[in-house]
Amino acid sequence: MKRVLVPAVLLATGMSVFAQTGSRIARFEPNGPGGVGLKGNDRDTSKVYHYYKSKADERVAAGIWSSPDFSGKMRKVTNTEFIYILEGAVTLADKSGREETFKVGDAVLIPRGTEFQWKKTDNLKEYWVIFDREAPGTPAPQGAPTFFKLDRNGPPGEGLAGTGRTREHEYYKGADGSSVGVWETQPHSSPNFHKTKYAELMVFLAGNVTLTTPDGQTEKFKAGDVALVPKGIEYKWSSDTTRKFWVIFDNDPPAKASAAEN
Repeated sequence: MKRVLVPAVLLATGMSVFAQTGSRIARFEPNGPGGVGLKGNDRDTSKVYHYYKSKADERVAAGIWSSPDFSGKMRKVTNTEFIYILEGAVTLADKSGREETFKVGDAVLIPRGTEFQWKKTDNLKEYWVIFDREAPGTPAPQGAPTFFKLDRNGPPGEGLAGTGRTREHEYYKGADGSSVGVWETQPHSSPNFHKTKYAELMVFLAGNVTLTTPDGQTEKFKAGDVALVPKGIEYKWSSDTTRKFWVIFDNDPPAKASAAEN
């Protein structure tokens, strides 16, 4: 079955699958908030739910996507996509002939400019973020980008780097100021609220975290949980020793965002 990019599906079908207002911290759930479920379409058997859309470009977005089986043609992507696999597996193949299968718990990045195909899947369900979209004046990707799995410990032989309270490894930096990486902090509580100039998806790998907003929203997360902090809100961070994958996107250019700003 051919995979249709999530934004294309929505534009083609007019589906309303977006419930996040953009003003509150969202806890990603495999079947949507409160189990509301994902919504299908009349093109294929895939289903989707949006947790976030950029006000500047609704194709810059994050959510859940599922499909029992699909495959696609070789194509070059004009955006970057992060996926975190919840169920099933997927095999991707790039133009060079390299193939790799990703399964439950894997975090995968498909950089802008990658020429690849969705070759084979098995009841896939994923959290996703689409960002770093090609636009007039955007620098072309260097070399031959390809998909890769993010290691929670950083690249073999490199690990995480940093001094003081935090360590990190940045896997990707987009032309729009977006970034993807893995970050660790020792126990820390922010003394003040921090106002975001970007949206951030956080996949917690270890530790316990409490995120609090000035209006009283308090969300507690542990290893295995996924949070989305919308652009433009204020929040505080409090945690024990914690590690996460981060995806920073929907930036105010020029962005100098860092996961260490928590």
